[in-house]
Amino acid sequence: MAQMKTLLRSMQSLLHRVELVWCILGLAGCTLLVFVQVINRWLIRYPLMGIGDLALYVFVAFMLIAAAYTTWNEGHISVDFFRDKFLWHRPRGLSVHKACMVLIALAVALSILPATHRFMAAAIQYPQYGTLVRWFNTSWLQIMVFVMLALILLHLIVIAQRDIRNVIHQYRSGDEA
Repeated sequence: MAQMKTLLRSMQSLLHRVELVWCILGLAGCTLLVFVQVINRWLIRYPLMGIGDLALYVFVAFMLIAAAYTTWNEGHISVDFFRDKFLWHRPRGLSVHKACMVLIALAVALSILPATHRFMAAAIQYPQYGTLVRWFNTSWLQIMVFVMLALILLHLIVIAQRDIRNVIHQYRSGDEA
């Protein structure tokens, strides 16, 4: 059992590193493509065909991967006004609030999973091709939406398990009045 936990943690760590690398590459690639596009358009006055589309594709892919990475780092998941205003001095209340916010995010992600699955299935069954480059299949964007949502769900399940375990531990140990 301990070996399985170690294996899962190492796989989780590897996945997190891969997400980070893809985020860095996506941001750098998008920035580079837009820079090249601006240089070609304004200085050289010779726009390159398709570079705008390519920059858009890289940006969309980067944003989808960044959503999964941000979920794992627990950033931008909830609005924290209620928590900061009323629960800052109550550790047990903070733990319950945090677990509830993750469970709500999990419910929302699960509720849109069937729609994204249909979206992906349609993309696989009926490929869509680019406008400028006729042979370029753009259906991978639709497939990526589903894959990233599944990755977000995986992250939320791990976070929810940890947060629920923390709430149970706090109630059993009697922390906070």
